[in-house]
Amino acid sequence: MSQTTQDAPLAPKRSGVPVIGSAVAFARDPYALYEDIASHGDVVRFSLGSYDMATVLHPDGIEQVLVDDFDRFDKPGAAASGADVLADGLLLSDGEQWHRQRTGLQPLFYRERIETYADTMATYAAAAADEWAAADAVDLGEATSTYTLRVLGKTLFGIDTDEYREAVRAGAEAILERTSQNPVAMDIPQWLPTPSNRRYERGIDRLDGVVADLLAERDSGSDRDDLLSLLVDMRSDGELDEAEIRSQLVTFLFAGHETTATALTWALAELGRNPGVARRLRAEVDAVLDGGCATPADLPALTYTEQIVRETLRRYPSASAVFRETDEAVTVDGYRIPADTFLTLPQFHVHTDERWWDDPMEFDPSRWDDITEPPGDRPEYAYFPFGGGPRHCIGMRFARMELQLALATVAKRCRIVDAPDEVEAAVGSTVHPADPVEVTFQRRT
Repeated sequence: MSQTTQDAPLAPKRSGVPVIGSAVAFARDPYALYEDIASHGDVVRFSLGSYDMATVLHPDGIEQVLVDDFDRFDKPGAAASGADVLADGLLLSDGEQWHRQRTGLQPLFYRERIETYADTMATYAAAAADEWAAADAVDLGEATSTYTLRVLGKTLFGIDTDEYREAVRAGAEAILERTSQNPVAMDIPQWLPTPSNRRYERGIDRLDGVVADLLAERDSGSDRDDLLSLLVDMRSDGELDEAEIRSQLVTFLFAGHETTATALTWALAELGRNPGVARRLRAEVDAVLDGGCATPADLPALTYTEQIVRETLRRYPSASAVFRETDEAVTVDGYRIPADTFLTLPQFHVHTDERWWDDPMEFDPSRWDDITEPPGDRPEYAYFPFGGGPRHCIGMRFARMELQLALATVAKRCRIVDAPDEVEAAVGSTVHPADPVEVTFQRRT
């Protein structure tokens, strides 16, 4: 411990219930819990079950953790998330392993490469919009996950995912439940045959079956230029072992479609609840799009569409928080955080902090009329839906383009004519609707 860290005052601590700490309060109302935590300061310690936690709530401290001193904070492993199947993938790997993986996969996510996926994104969005308009009612969660999984399968794996959809969804739901569960439950050994553990194992077994099929049908040295072929080649070259390639495939099958589907669900739900926003979006796409699908050439002119995407990711960030871990005492924003502390950087709280956002719980795309990000004179890390620093989400450009193309294409082809007035947000590993969101679409003529 450096002298500076040693002399820094210990971060204040929110007291909780003995043994379980703040776990019950988090389960009841995460937004209210973090408001209470924030009353203690911008760097605050607390506990969740057996975990010693600390949170950083000021954008300057968040920037320090993610950017300035990023190498002093470790990525928590599978033990912290409970999802062992992700342990060796890009999402949870750390150090040299993460750097090797990131370097090998990065070329697939360069801007020029991402733009080659645009036609698939828009064409599939048009087909999805037509399906939705022909249906009596649509469960947005199911509908958007089908769409984003089809896009993921075609662009990154070169496959039709419809035959794997149910198995991938079972695995995704198992991972979501495990990574979103109450931290007290995470103290229960995974080998115990609890209902939760059994559901997790069943879901992961089905997802493992998909992974096995994908690996069996793709040989090394294939002339295909996609993620699956790259991973197979990296395994053949000794750059990935069996555990890594399994985790990598599961990571992309899960995170590559689930987070974007959640964001698209929220965006469409808000269009249904806000007819003025929907009208302005339709006016823009009618003025910009020549045909029934958006194209990459349209993106610069789809400014309001982009504002809706940005506001969706502010109000409902797909990842509720970024997590780090300290292996030695560190100083953040002037306060000392002990070693072996799990650090949370909660987008869901910072994105709705009244210090940075007026009427923060309101969905208002017009707050993004200022094209800067974040708009106005807010600190940079008052908005960080994809993390930040060297470990920002590798799929950031992919997700943003997919959301913008999908929204514009859907708005061009159909409109929502019936939607719930209120949709409650649930905070776990993602910020997702607490209950299924059912809407009715009507084809535009």
